[in-house]
Formats: sequence, structure tokens, C-alpha cells
Amino acid sequence: MVAITATNSATPSTQVSLGRARLEQARREADQAETNAHNLRAQAGDAEQQAAISQENVRKVATSNQGEASTYCAPRASSTSEVPLKVQNLIEKMYAATSEQRAQSGNPLKTNPQAAPVVNSQGQATGRIVNVSA
Repeated sequence: MVAITATNSATPSTQVSLGRARLEQARREADQAETNAHNLRAQAGDAEQQAAISQENVRKVATSNQGEASTYCAPRASSTSEVPLKVQNLIEKMYAATSEQRAQSGNPLKTNPQAAPVVNSQGQATGRIVNVSA
């Protein structure tokens, strides 16, 4: 009689074991990636919520700032800080007429020998006050 021998043994081959190990590793990696994706979605939702709150604060400050701007900026905006052209021309002519005289004396600054001496905080006379404004 012919003996029947088993072609499959009860222990799996190493190739099958490696395949199963790779499959389990891939499942673990997929689960970990899914968990990371879930966490990132939650963080993105929190960030969007914070951004919405910040945008709301910006709107509130902007609307309250408009009222303040009309209170404080209107007088400044209505005032003219530019010197009219006629005044500029007059100042230029005065400077041209007087600068030559002062430059001839060797000192371009206006001096006044009759000016009172300046007394500092210690009571010492330090010089004279010179008014150089035209």
C-alpha cells in the first residue's frame, strides 16, 4: 500500500509568516495615519474657530475706531499745515537779504551783543540767548 504523506504541515511557511507580518504592519500604519489625520482635522477646526474670533475682534475694533477717528482726526484733517506760496516767497526773500549781511561778518548766525546773559540751573552765566527766527 502506498503511504499518504501530508503535503501541508501544521506550521506555516516563513513566506506566509512574513506576508502576515507585513499586512499587520500596514494595518497599524494605516490606523496611525488615520488617527493623525483626525487630530490634524481637530487642530484645523480649532484654528479656524480662533481665526473667526480674531476677525470678529477686528470688526469690533474697526467700528469703534471709526467713531474715534471722526472725533480726533477731523480737526487735524481740516487744519492746513502747508505754508502758502506768498509766505514762502516772502521768507525766502528775507533770508536772501539778511544771509549775505550775516555771512560778511564771518558768522552766519544772527548775534545780538545787547542780549541778556543766560543763567543755568547752578546760577552761572553761560552765554546769551540768540533769537535766530526770522
